[in-house]
Amino acid sequence: MRIATSHSLKAGAGEGGGEAVSALVAALGGAPDFLVVYATEHHADPALIKALAAGAPGAQIIGGTSCGGVMTEAGFHTGADGAIGLLGVCDPDGAYGVGAAPLAASPFAAGAEAIQKALSAAGRDYEAPILIWCSQPPGCEEQVIDGVQSIVGPKTPIVGGSSADEAIEGRWRQFSNDGVLADHVVVAALFPSAPHGAAFQSGYAPTGDTGVVTRADGRRVLEIDNKPASEVYSRWTGGEVSAFEAGMILAKSTPTPLGRVAARQDSVPMFVLSHPALLGVGGELSLFTDIAEGDHVHLMRGSPESLVKRAAVVVRDAMASSSGPGQGSLGALVIYCGGCMLHVRERMDEVAEQVREAIDGSPFLGAFTFGEQGAIIDSCNRHGNLMVSAVTFG
Repeated sequence: MRIATSHSLKAGAGEGGGEAVSALVAALGGAPDFLVVYATEHHADPALIKALAAGAPGAQIIGGTSCGGVMTEAGFHTGADGAIGLLGVCDPDGAYGVGAAPLAASPFAAGAEAIQKALSAAGRDYEAPILIWCSQPPGCEEQVIDGVQSIVGPKTPIVGGSSADEAIEGRWRQFSNDGVLADHVVVAALFPSAPHGAAFQSGYAPTGDTGVVTRADGRRVLEIDNKPASEVYSRWTGGEVSAFEAGMILAKSTPTPLGRVAARQDSVPMFVLSHPALLGVGGELSLFTDIAEGDHVHLMRGSPESLVKRAAVVVRDAMASSSGPGQGSLGALVIYCGGCMLHVRERMDEVAEQVREAIDGSPFLGAFTFGEQGAIIDSCNRHGNLMVSAVTFG
C-alpha cells in the first residue's frame, strides 16, 4: 500500500486538477486505485473531475468542497484563486469503491443507496467494509449515517466531513466519478490491505454549566431547563452572546459550543459538539446538528491554543488505535472543522506542521468542513461540529 498527496493553487479547475493529479501520479509511481479530492468552491467545476479521471484512469474518486483551502504535509494551501488537494492510494491487495445518491426527499435512503453502490464498485457486495469515508452537504448528516448503517450495521467506522463553501451560501458540492454533485451523499467503502486507526475529538472542555433540553424541534433548541434557550446560553457565556440580538452568531459562538456526552472511556466523558448558528427572535438556538428533548447539554469552551494543537492530538490517537501492528504511518486523512479553521486561520501553518510531525512527515490530506463525522468509541458513529476526525493507515 502506497499513499501520496499533491496540491495546486492554479486558477482553473481543469488546469489545477491536471497539475495536482500529474504530481500525485509521479509521487505514487503510478495511477491510484483510490483518490480523495478536496477543493475550494472556486474549483467545483466538471473540468476538475474530468482532469482527475484523465490523469488517474480507473481510480475511485470521492471528496467535496473545503472552506478556505486545504492542508497537506507540505503546509496550509490557500489563495485568491482557491486550492485543490489530493490524496491517492495504490493498494493492489485492497479494494475500494465509491457510490453516490441524491438526497431528494430521503437522506436515509440516499445513505443506504450510496453505500450499496460503493460496495458494488469495490466488488464486495454484501460484505461490511473495514472503513467508510463520506461526503455530503450540511443539514441531514444523522439520517445519512442511519441509512448507511442500515446496510452495513453500526460497527463499521464512518468517517468524513460535510462539504463547505466560503460564506455559508450553499455553494458546497460533493465529488465522485459521476462529477461535481449538488445535494448528494457520496461514500467510499474501504478494504485497505494495511492496518488503520481512527479518532474523533474536539479541542473543547466542559465549563461546568449544564442543563436539559426541555423543548426542541429538529435542529432548534427552544428551551433549556424550561427557559428560553437564548437566555440560558447568554447567561452561560457571561453575555459574550447576547440573548437579545437575533441573527447569525457563528463567529461569536465558536469558542462556546454545546456538548453532549456520546460515550465514556475509563469513566472519562467523550463529547460530541453542536455549533449554535442562529439566534431566533423567539429565543431559540439553531444548531448544525440534530437535538432532542431530554438531551443533556454542556457549555464547552475552547481556546485558540487548544484548537491549534488538537488536530495533531487526534492524529496521534488514530495511530495509537491502529487495527494492526503497523510499521509507522503510511498516510492520513484529516477533517478539521471550517469554523475552527476560521477562528485560528492565521495559525493554520502551525496546525499543518504539527500534524506532519505527528505522523513523522508521512503524507496527509486535510479539509475544512461544515460538519464532521467519526467514531467516538467502538465505532459509535456520530455527527458533530467544531471537531477533528482522522484516519491513519499503516
